[in-house]
Amino acid sequence: MKFAAFDLEIAKSFPNDGNWKNVAPLGITCAALALSGESEPRYFQAAPQLSRAACRELVAELQRVACAGYTLVTWNGAAFDFAVLAQESNMPRECAELALAHVDLMAIVTFKRGHFLSLQKALEGAGIQGKKQVVVLQDGSRLDGMSGKLAPELWRRGEFDAVLSYLREDVMQLLELTRIVSETQALRWTSAKGLPQVLRVDCLWSVRECFAFPLPNTAWMNTDPPQREKLIEWMPPLDSILPSAPYAPRDLRELPLFAYAAEDAYWREFRRALQT
Repeated sequence: MKFAAFDLEIAKSFPNDGNWKNVAPLGITCAALALSGESEPRYFQAAPQLSRAACRELVAELQRVACAGYTLVTWNGAAFDFAVLAQESNMPRECAELALAHVDLMAIVTFKRGHFLSLQKALEGAGIQGKKQVVVLQDGSRLDGMSGKLAPELWRRGEFDAVLSYLREDVMQLLELTRIVSETQALRWTSAKGLPQVLRVDCLWSVRECFAFPLPNTAWMNTDPPQREKLIEWMPPLDSILPSAPYAPRDLRELPLFAYAAEDAYWREFRRALQT
């Protein structure tokens, strides 16, 4: 199989309460697409951020890559990256169709196991170095503890190379993780209690296919399990192209992007999981 790993960085920082609704639209400063067989990603970037026309071209490029036989892959792209791109491009249906047809590795974990998982934990479980923690700034100094949360401010300061180097590692490592999962048919990580975890991945299921999975046993969890509908609540009505299964949401309404509140327990847990 040929894979294309996709990721983007946003232009606005989240407030401390994590309420995305209050700062949307978030804007896109840069995006990257890493393809099987290519040593460097394809970048899309602009200062201060991508224009609507550039975002629409990014959507078109993702469509072209998918039509060329590549399987689009993200980590958390169904709920976030494609939602942001839908708003910035004003192409919600096209982005929704791309999101449902692509492989979101975190969605597979969430739908199969009933909880979130950070990319860092999955990379470590696959024996990959992990997300980039140190970037070099223009003055030659090193910034430790780099994360996507710092990317908007660094971009505003003109630290484009630092942000792009962080983005590069994310998509290249995601591409390698996808290859390993495809070959081993498993996702591995270590739980918060230090116990090794293995999720059997017989094939790289698309987000649309994930909605046909039986609901997992989450009786062991101390918090309410993730609600599947939340993953796609930004999408316009798409009942006609979701699977006919008792686990698929049947009453999808067109909602404003990022309409969920910070007080929602689902999104609080979602953000917490991605930061660990």
